[in-house]
Amino acid sequence: MSFLEDVFQTTDEIKQNEEKFKSAVEASFHQLDVLVRPYLSEAQNETLSKILEGLVASVAEHSFQIGYSSAVQTFAEAAVALESGSHVQQ
Repeated sequence: MSFLEDVFQTTDEIKQNEEKFKSAVEASFHQLDVLVRPYLSEAQNETLSKILEGLVASVAEHSFQIGYSSAVQTFAEAAVALESGSHVQQ
């Protein structure tokens, strides 16, 4: 059961971190909309939007990869522990 508990805990942690990231991005975009965008031209706002979309996509991809790698490592460690425990019982 420890393996499944590790799986669910890691999944929950990934979801929580994803939500924190989304909230931080939304707060930053709101601040940007209020503090910066009103002073930019339409072309500058369009350019800024493209830059931010690329940045957010890149950060999101890297965050996912980090979370995924962490999850895979946790699952592998749990599987090894589970497997070594089953060999001991045999």
